[in-house]
Amino acid sequence: MPEEGENEQQDAQQLYQKRLQALRLEMQKKELLRSMLSPEAYERMSNVRMSSPELYDKVVSSLAYLAQSGKKIGRISDEQLYALLAKMTERRETTIEFRSK
Repeated sequence: MPEEGENEQQDAQQLYQKRLQALRLEMQKKELLRSMLSPEAYERMSNVRMSSPELYDKVVSSLAYLAQSGKKIGRISDEQLYALLAKMTERRETTIEFRSK
């Protein structure tokens, strides 16, 4: 039966492994963005990452899909990225109708 100290050590090691994996994933995301975006667009994505992590992950996933699909695209400019961000954050207007009987 493992002692309490061993359990704590295993928990700490698992936590370390999870953090290491998350760090590797973030490094891969940054490398993908550096290869696909212009310097200005990369800077914009850094700002998006700080202000809206969910949107950042959505954009990175979309760009990763593009990269994996094998389509040849040039570097994405800041203007193109801005348009993509605008499209992804676009909200549909909801309407509420009241019907009386």
